[in-house]
Amino acid sequence: MNRTVMQRTPRGTTRPPLGFGVIALLAIALVVLAVSALGVSLVVSGGGYEPPAAGLPDPGPLVVWGVPTLRLLTEIAALATIGWLLAACILDPAGKDGVISRVGRVDAIRASIAALIWSVLALAQMFFVLANVLGITLSQAFNPAIFATYASDIPATRALMVMALLAFIVAFAAFVTSTIGAEAGWLIVALVAVSLPALGGHGAGLGDHSLAITAGVAHILAAVIWVGGLMALTLHAVRRDGSLQTSLQRFSAISLIAIVLLAVSGIANAYTHLDTIDQLFTTGYGQVVLGKALLIVVLGIIGWILRRRVVTGANRASGVALFARIAGLELAIMVLAVALGVTLASSAPPRQQTAFNSFGETLLGFAYPPPPTVLTVGLGFRLEPLFLTLGLVGAALYCIGVARLRARGDKWPWGRLIAWLIGIGIMIWCTNAGIATYSQVSVGLHMFQHMTMTMLAPIMLVLGAPATLALRALKPSHGTERGPREWLMWFLHSWITRLLTNPFYVFFIYVIGLYGLYMTPLFGWLMGSHAGHVFMQLHFLAAGYLFYWVLIGIDPRPKPLPYWGRLLMLMLALSVHGFFAVAMMMASTPLAIEWYGVVQPDWIVDPLRDTMIGAQVAWGLSEVPTVIVLIVIAIQWSRSDEREAKRADRRADRDGGVELAEYNERFTRLAQRDRQD
Repeated sequence: MNRTVMQRTPRGTTRPPLGFGVIALLAIALVVLAVSALGVSLVVSGGGYEPPAAGLPDPGPLVVWGVPTLRLLTEIAALATIGWLLAACILDPAGKDGVISRVGRVDAIRASIAALIWSVLALAQMFFVLANVLGITLSQAFNPAIFATYASDIPATRALMVMALLAFIVAFAAFVTSTIGAEAGWLIVALVAVSLPALGGHGAGLGDHSLAITAGVAHILAAVIWVGGLMALTLHAVRRDGSLQTSLQRFSAISLIAIVLLAVSGIANAYTHLDTIDQLFTTGYGQVVLGKALLIVVLGIIGWILRRRVVTGANRASGVALFARIAGLELAIMVLAVALGVTLASSAPPRQQTAFNSFGETLLGFAYPPPPTVLTVGLGFRLEPLFLTLGLVGAALYCIGVARLRARGDKWPWGRLIAWLIGIGIMIWCTNAGIATYSQVSVGLHMFQHMTMTMLAPIMLVLGAPATLALRALKPSHGTERGPREWLMWFLHSWITRLLTNPFYVFFIYVIGLYGLYMTPLFGWLMGSHAGHVFMQLHFLAAGYLFYWVLIGIDPRPKPLPYWGRLLMLMLALSVHGFFAVAMMMASTPLAIEWYGVVQPDWIVDPLRDTMIGAQVAWGLSEVPTVIVLIVIAIQWSRSDEREAKRADRRADRDGGVELAEYNERFTRLAQRDRQD
């Protein structure tokens, strides 16, 4: 049972925690501050209402001002939801057996209420955005005929619809669940929901749209985790309803990562939205960027003060009071920064869209590449920040784990380290080299990228055994709460892993990745957006990793497949892959002509022949990974038999060969029975 901490005044009396009414007034004051800052910054950046020229559609000032205002309120509700979910599953002390504590349960209920408000605000914002995009009044946007015709076709309104649905799911699920794992799952759902508007923002129309979109999503995620977490901790401080020291120590590490990610993504955002540095000073948009950057620097300084002066004494009454004051100031500055962020998202950036020579190049966001050669395909470069960052972080963490083992005198096979780094290198090459550019305009080169990403990279990554390394490198946690190692152990033995490594499920995902993607309009639709393209690549990598984890994985899993079953599964997959390649060769129409027919450079004169080349690539490249996996399975099977023989010999030495004697005696009895018959 958590005891309420009471702060003593100089006269020796106790000061009770702030009541709900006072906290509500403070929250309203923060919202009013944010809305006021939003209005001022919109005027500075030129994002406010201006009457259009005669003859142009005019949604009216209510709609124009209402869109950013509702977006700000929606983001504040999302911040509260994510912050309380973060507190419930990570920051608050945990209960027993993975169940959230009493304080965590209260935070989960708060998150549920905030998520419900978030869902309602997202729906309201959707109608305002619909009116603003179509240039109609708000009452016309509520017309069912107009809504049914246009709402699902506009990316912004479609994103808000999905956001509202996900927020409603979180509202219901957070209320009825009470385990740490469940609340962590709803936290992930909430993070997905809050990042949806960034996928169709201003960055989608810029020449560096891949960097702009990735940086925008990263910026939002870092901000909501940082601001939301501080919001939850500030409420705990002013309510004095629990111990803050452990929560602050955990949040300190999270906030440090968040502020670094926020700064890096902010610089990337500024680069993609401004043409020159002087626009930071000569344009209203740039001045708002500078103001937001200044606020983030101030927040970083305040966060450093919190870590140095407050965390160690957070359980004392004076420490709680000091944290509440500093955190309140930090939260007010954060709300101002969020308002400026909404202003930037609601205002047109100074950078002009890159002018291209064709509609296809405009869709791609870059000029058509020259005819492919070994050098241009193998050595070219086009930044894909997500996979480059994931690859570098994955390689660094793996090397740190190996170094930690060797520092304490343990060994780790060099072959696994080399395999992991090769897998990371293949993944980065597939997504950042010239092949990544050519795969967007050529079916044949897309198939080359797909086969490499799905078959070669996962083989190397699986042979690196990252989970086994993590289990050996991570330190066990103290007490009843789960640390990173305990969470990894839980995941490896959970129903989730049992499902993910089920041979039937893995085979289904493998088949869907071929037939369900390439034999339906889904492929062309996903190629039409950067988010869809990234989703495909993630699917290729994840599906391949699961497939080869079942076949040749070293990491522990609930029910390993027998070696004969692995060979059978490999042969079935090879057959399915062969049928797919043959079906592509027999096709009478080009693959995904709705995309590749539009982004068609001059050196592709026959799209059907390009599809045929893709089928040949799919057929030919499947042989190399199959041979590699067959060799690995044969080696693992042989070593398994050797280990089993050694275990049998040791068991025989211990018990004098009792098992072998019983085995021989059984056959002797059977032989005697046969003679008697």
